[in-house]
Amino acid sequence: MIVWINGAFGVGKTTTAGLLVERLPDAKVFDPEYVGYLLTQFVDSPTGDFQDLPLWRHLVVETMSGLAREYPHPWIAPMSLINPAYREQILDGIRADGVELHEVVLTLPEEQLRARIDADQVDVAARQWRHDHVARALTTFAAVTGAQLVDASQPPDQVADAITMSIRSVPRR
Repeated sequence: MIVWINGAFGVGKTTTAGLLVERLPDAKVFDPEYVGYLLTQFVDSPTGDFQDLPLWRHLVVETMSGLAREYPHPWIAPMSLINPAYREQILDGIRADGVELHEVVLTLPEEQLRARIDADQVDVAARQWRHDHVARALTTFAAVTGAQLVDASQPPDQVADAITMSIRSVPRR
């Protein structure tokens, strides 16, 4: 199973992923960003965003599906997919490979999201980039269907507990 944690940049996906690993036996985090870092060592994205590279999206589907097949334990993927077409391509591609995928979208009102971005002292260099993508992310995630929406204004432990309980209540294929 893959738990894809989606949401705006800076909403708390990485924190939530770490807490889920503590709650789900044998779970591991795989951040699809690493595929982008690898790929951009060899090719440039005309837009500066590796998500705009078709090969990145293809490799994410193949990597996540392969990990789930070859190493069958829960995989946690903390990655914002704010382009609806890319989200559909990647998540539907993983599902088409026969992999169980549970998508969670962490939500926050804009004011709280911007305050959280400003308060982040770990990735200060990404602050402006995150702010620049808030409006698009909020628009995208307001229209999302087929995902579990989780209020990220709760304490991180409560967010992780809510996701864990929902995953455990879903019947396995």
